[in-house]
Amino acid sequence: MQIKNGKDFLAGAMFIAIGLAFLLVAQKNYQMGTAVRMGPAYFPTILGAITAILGIIIFIRGFTTTDEPPRATQWKPMLWILGAAVLFGLLVDPLKVGFVGAVIASVIACAYGGYEFKWKEAIIESVVLVVVCWASFVYGLGLPFRLFPWS
Repeated sequence: MQIKNGKDFLAGAMFIAIGLAFLLVAQKNYQMGTAVRMGPAYFPTILGAITAILGIIIFIRGFTTTDEPPRATQWKPMLWILGAAVLFGLLVDPLKVGFVGAVIASVIACAYGGYEFKWKEAIIESVVLVVVCWASFVYGLGLPFRLFPWS
């Protein structure tokens, strides 16, 4: 067999190594538990196994697909999305804008990092995400987020 895609081959090998390392360390040092009563090794073991399986798939692609030339780095989306994550963290706690305002601001910042920014779509996405996040985290899990600055 000949390696046709060096990037996939090496990336797959890296994922396999990292996944197996997590799996082995978790199994060696911690109690596994059961699906109903999970021990500290349960999550790292499952995550390591999934990472290793993904690595095997990518590793095999290194033998079956041809290598494509690298593309130029897209800095605008990368920096806007990273900035949106930092903005969310700053708005939720230190600046105390509230959960709703932080979600709206971070979704709009992420949307601005895309190739086609439209205010209407960004507002609709942010409202939907506020409702989903509120239902999941505040209502469903009972996390004590400050929803608005005055609450």
